[in-house]
Amino acid sequence: MDIKAFNHAKMLLENRRSITLEKLDSAKEKFAQNQEYAQLTKDIKLNTLALSKALANNQDFSEFEKKDKLLNKQLAEFENKFFNIKNFAHCPTCCDTGFVDGKYCNCFISLYKQVLRQKSGIDSLPNFTFKDNKIAEIKCRQSKTLAKLYDSMEKYCEEFPNNNFKNILICGKVGVGKSCLLSCTINKLLDKGISAQYFSAFNLNSLFLKYHTTNVKERDYILTNLIETDVLLIDDLGTEPIIKNVSIEYLTLLLTERQNKHTIIATNLTDEEIQNKYGDRVFSRLTNKNMSKLLYLDGDDLRHINKK
Repeated sequence: MDIKAFNHAKMLLENRRSITLEKLDSAKEKFAQNQEYAQLTKDIKLNTLALSKALANNQDFSEFEKKDKLLNKQLAEFENKFFNIKNFAHCPTCCDTGFVDGKYCNCFISLYKQVLRQKSGIDSLPNFTFKDNKIAEIKCRQSKTLAKLYDSMEKYCEEFPNNNFKNILICGKVGVGKSCLLSCTINKLLDKGISAQYFSAFNLNSLFLKYHTTNVKERDYILTNLIETDVLLIDDLGTEPIIKNVSIEYLTLLLTERQNKHTIIATNLTDEEIQNKYGDRVFSRLTNKNMSKLLYLDGDDLRHINKK
């Protein structure tokens, strides 16, 4: 669980609850002037007083007791109709408490997933899910391979975090379907409530530069989310400019810090080109046989095919 996302969702829920209670109080204030309600509360007070006097004087109080039950029943019905908190709550199931029978309500789970999605970076990706996969209908050289990859990555999401590999490296030329595959993957993970973040290699490189140029005492927070997220997805590795003392050094640091977490990388480079561009340290972390799975995707540029 992403603690920061959880606390943010909890804060949003508390705000909802406050708004709900404010609406309820406002409704009660308005109905304080309602004649029927005012008369009912007055009758209850008078009957309670009469009941107390009868008890004090050892008189028959049965009629007062019956009337008390009747009046309170009418009051309960009135309040249930006009002051029932469910009528004001965003979620009538839990009344914005976030719990039902000692378990998290679906509304809180949805809030948590919403926060995860907002911080995931998914907005920069096409909104594509495994259900949208229609690769079988597209005539391209990689249709069979891509279909298998979709099945493999969907299974990866379903089995998470009990997967055989921590790292997945997807190699393939421009336009063969890597980004859409990443989009399907992160959407599925987020729907399951798993913290995941997406970065293009270019944006990630910019973040590394920001980290490098920020005061040492203030920069730790910059990479914290990248290091702590359950799954980090990096797209188009190899398209970013190599900044001396920044790009390779901090990519190495990030992969080292995430050695016990899951990282998925898509690149236009071959494994040999990755080694030549980033060096042995990065290459070994991405291709470790005990922790990594390499997927190769070759074929037609789907962007051109879809335009036909």
